[in-house]
Amino acid sequence: MLVSCATQNSSTRAGGDSSRVERNPEAAKINIQLGANYIASGDYQLADDKLQKAFKRDPNSSVARWTYAIMQEQLEQLEKAESYYKKALAIDPTDSRGQYSYASFLCRYKRYQEADKHFEKALSNPLVNAREGTSINAGVCAMEIPDYQLAQKYFAETIRLNPRNRVALYQLAKAHFLQNDFATSQSYLRDFEEVSQHTAQSLLLAYRTERGLGNNRIAQSYAKLLNNQFPNSKEAEQLARLN
Repeated sequence: MLVSCATQNSSTRAGGDSSRVERNPEAAKINIQLGANYIASGDYQLADDKLQKAFKRDPNSSVARWTYAIMQEQLEQLEKAESYYKKALAIDPTDSRGQYSYASFLCRYKRYQEADKHFEKALSNPLVNAREGTSINAGVCAMEIPDYQLAQKYFAETIRLNPRNRVALYQLAKAHFLQNDFATSQSYLRDFEEVSQHTAQSLLLAYRTERGLGNNRIAQSYAKLLNNQFPNSKEAEQLARLN
């Protein structure tokens, strides 16, 4: 994602670092791309060099700044990373990739409600690239708040874009289960089974859903599958405790 994101058009608004180097937005894009490639390969010194050149070539590039923020997070310089995310969005608040990247950063560090504001801004752009993945990550983050209604909204958007998205189907089943809506959870699990092999997580959820509906025989069939296919999983341990 980083490499593809870094090639997005940068902002032409005022702001950014001053420099005597002649401004050249096209050269900045090339340096951002190179910097993103170096980040992906773990060569942070060369990445820093290319991104510093991008700042000078285009002081108004939001993309250069949130790409630099991604690198700083990988270097565990979290305050500096956040500072560059904020600089990027101050330059161009309509940069949906910047909004998405900052939202993901906030979610990773359990600042879920702050993250949701930026996921919403990213998705407010009808032309946002990777809309399916953005809505999935927004929904997963909303589950951590927890705000199940909000999460369902995001997952429903994912299903609208791709009815066979296995992650969204599983998460919708989980969200409804956590609200004791076992029948709807069962329905989404059936849809999940049509598009995906079960995981340890989905088998445990299916077991608990069928137990919630009073379908003990079906529940035990899921328990057997879980123990047979994933005997050493933490879900199998949870199942043993439930039984």
